[in-house]
Amino acid sequence: MSESLSEAETREGTPGGGSHEHVGPYKILQRIGEGGFGSVYAAEQEHPVKRRVALKVIKLGMDTEHVIARFEAERQALAMMDHPHIARVLDAGATAAGRPYFVMDLVKGEPITTYCDRNRLQIVDRLKLFDQVCSAVQHAHMKGVIHRDLKPSNVLVSTQDDKPFARVIDFGIAKATTARLTEKTLFTELHQMIGTPVYMSPEQAEGSSDIDTRTDIYSLGVLLYELLTGTTPLDPKSLRAPTMQEVQRLIRDAEPPRPSARLAQSLPTRAEIAPNRRAEPQRLMRAVRGELDWIAMKAIEKERERRYETANGLAMDIRRYLAGEPVLAAPPSAAYRLRKLVRRHRATVAAGLLVAATLLVGIVGFAWQTRVAQARADELEQVSRFQADMLKQVDPTEAGKLLSEDVRAKFAAALTKPGLAEQERAFQVRAFDEQWQRVNATDAARELIDRTILRPAVDAIEKQFKNQPTVDAALRQVLATRYREMGLHAAALPLQEQALSTRKRVLGPKHPSTLASVREMGRLLVALGRLTEAEPYFREALDGRRRVLGAEHPDTLSSISDMGSLLEAQGKLPEAESYYREALEGKRRVLGAEHTATLDSISDMGSVLTRQDRLLDAEPYYREALEKLRRVRGEDDKTTLRAIGDMGVLLQTLGRLSQAEPLYREVLEKRRRLLGEEHPHTLIAISNMGFLLLSEGKLTEAEPYCREAMEKTQRVLGKDHYSTLIAMSNLGRLLTSEARYADALKLLSPAEAVARRAFTGSNERRLASWLTSLGKARTASAYQGSRSILSGHGNGAAKKRTGPAATRPRIAPRAPI
Repeated sequence: MSESLSEAETREGTPGGGSHEHVGPYKILQRIGEGGFGSVYAAEQEHPVKRRVALKVIKLGMDTEHVIARFEAERQALAMMDHPHIARVLDAGATAAGRPYFVMDLVKGEPITTYCDRNRLQIVDRLKLFDQVCSAVQHAHMKGVIHRDLKPSNVLVSTQDDKPFARVIDFGIAKATTARLTEKTLFTELHQMIGTPVYMSPEQAEGSSDIDTRTDIYSLGVLLYELLTGTTPLDPKSLRAPTMQEVQRLIRDAEPPRPSARLAQSLPTRAEIAPNRRAEPQRLMRAVRGELDWIAMKAIEKERERRYETANGLAMDIRRYLAGEPVLAAPPSAAYRLRKLVRRHRATVAAGLLVAATLLVGIVGFAWQTRVAQARADELEQVSRFQADMLKQVDPTEAGKLLSEDVRAKFAAALTKPGLAEQERAFQVRAFDEQWQRVNATDAARELIDRTILRPAVDAIEKQFKNQPTVDAALRQVLATRYREMGLHAAALPLQEQALSTRKRVLGPKHPSTLASVREMGRLLVALGRLTEAEPYFREALDGRRRVLGAEHPDTLSSISDMGSLLEAQGKLPEAESYYREALEGKRRVLGAEHTATLDSISDMGSVLTRQDRLLDAEPYYREALEKLRRVRGEDDKTTLRAIGDMGVLLQTLGRLSQAEPLYREVLEKRRRLLGEEHPHTLIAISNMGFLLLSEGKLTEAEPYCREAMEKTQRVLGKDHYSTLIAMSNLGRLLTSEARYADALKLLSPAEAVARRAFTGSNERRLASWLTSLGKARTASAYQGSRSILSGHGNGAAKKRTGPAATRPRIAPRAPI
């Protein structure tokens, strides 16, 4: 939270809504700030002394364990401070309703950048003011407190004795470096981004638990950069990326220009900024060039080891500059810049198989790394995070693409050695390309990655981290999720079970990491087709996240969506819709209208409305999700492909089969190429393609798809999986439509008992479709009545019905992405 305590930004209101409410001995005057969980009021203390103060109180309905712990940590952090440039805590207590509050100095002022520009402070005066801020941050660090949210709105400046006077406020997400700030359990989930991205260090953006005082040095560097240039090193617009991963990548890898270079980039910008610093544009650029460039860039180094060690070290260099003495900061060497260049473009140079090679080297070196880490726990944590991050980057699609390119290039190069004529070489390359097209490179890469990286990684974890259960569980969870995303569900299950068991034992059932593993277990069970077993895990994750993280935390909203998807898969459509609506409203409010998670929830709404035959209501949701995903995520993104498939389902259900067909073909072609021939999402696309062609009456064209779907789902997912049963139902209907009743009964009859078990509860429609495909029209009619798609075979051919029910896609529940 980062509310300003400025009286210039006032809004009426009191903790209880009254205009003259009292909280203890304090008379509430007006609300002057509001953040995610607390409100700040200007108040007047009437006894034993009369003075104006700021009173901060938890907002109504925000008293979760997590919020109360944060609130108490902030209060304790401020109580430890005794510095003129940090707001003091004066008192603490609880309101009559039991809401905690604390009282602090009423800081009158405005954000430091606003104050400097409004008063047209010269560079020298800005640096002197910045020195005050460094002094305050150094004091906090000496008290063992890291601020973690330093930015202009948290540094308020007023005029005292005709001089600028800065105060650092809002320690709402502060972290202790030694003793705990509160006796309450305070979770900061690994890989959860906390703070303000544009001022955030790379390690903080990654959600690392290994945060030290140098993260504040980085934020101070951003603030200094802004005071010099009027802009931040990274453009705030670029950090509005649709995914947290993209934001993290930009903060980690995007190299900003030096302050003087930023000023030189745009004459209009320079002309606008210079007057606020009482300088001519060229003169301003010359003043910043050189030592101030070096100081700012040293403070915002991506590698924290290269930043100033302390806030005082940064302040001392500022003072040296003001005194005309040589500064300690120096421009980076050419060798260092070259290393940065290679590191920044590592993804392009070393994607796919090179990432795999790096991982394999890392796994072989686990034993050595563990011996080093035993001497220093922080090194072990860094090793485990590195390995986890590298495992997350394993991408069969990218690896397959690079494998194809590499093999083709090496084949073409090999042909130059025998001295073949150019025409003959071109012929052989074309012939090779035609044969290579028969190989699914993604499948080949996935199998190679599994054999050479993932399985050895499992063995290495078992050998090297027996005495490090939290590291063991973290790496197993990464591997389990990676296996699930690659469609290798059987391999994921034991890893997921072990990760969850360890986290519950070591971290406790309420820890956010444990709840994340609980949720992942539910997602894996859904992928395995075990819907009934998945439900208690989804409910446990949702209930736990509501209590620990609060109702509007992004993880809580994800768990609300999970419950909706499970209930939809179980056929409990009104209940599913209720969860989907709650998730969508929360995501729009918290994450924004174009966040990927929000767009997923928009698609969810379309899906559940379609299954309730509310097709006109569903269509706007599908169209909004698809249009935005194509633009935000790209044509080949997995979430975009699901949205394309959803639109195809809607068109098919509406009976607009010719419009649905190109969408189904697009999804199938791209999933084969990007995910592989046997990924569960690809198998769904094959099954859907077969049923669509069957619905169009293209029986000859449909049969290969129906048979391929049935054969592969049986082998990959198992005979009892709902995707397998749906594929069998589709093939059974095709055989029945061709009056091949003996083949249909031979196929379907042995699985009837399985289908009755799988499609229970509110899934009468799915069971009815199965029984109809089996030719048991009378039994199907008991479940679905007039909605029966086939009603018998008396004339030697299936009787067709028209309308949405006749072409309703028999698709599997929407699998987790």
